[in-house]
Amino acid sequence: MRYRTPRQRQNTPIGIIRNGVRLTSHLVDVSDGGVKLTGSIPTNPGEVLQLHAKGATVQAEVRWIKGNQIGLQFLAGASAAEKSRFLLRLMPQKQHITAARAHGFTEL
Repeated sequence: MRYRTPRQRQNTPIGIIRNGVRLTSHLVDVSDGGVKLTGSIPTNPGEVLQLHAKGATVQAEVRWIKGNQIGLQFLAGASAAEKSRFLLRLMPQKQHITAARAHGFTEL
């Protein structure tokens, strides 16, 4: 039986740089090992793309293509900090609640 890392479902726009050209796609799910994207990106298995999410970047290799879905695996050479920063940018933003917000006051 093949082990699969837990995936987090998403529908997040993501930037991709391929051969110096910036493209946009949608991230469908993410795990510690890689991501799944949807969209028509002209690519081939084995190609390395640079992914951008809210200022963080990471490189990933195209592992498979099925229709308009693409599976990418983060490169083994990517630093742990770079990968962590990218994954944190994909997390939903939680607004910091202060006492003023909790009681309905506007903060200055």
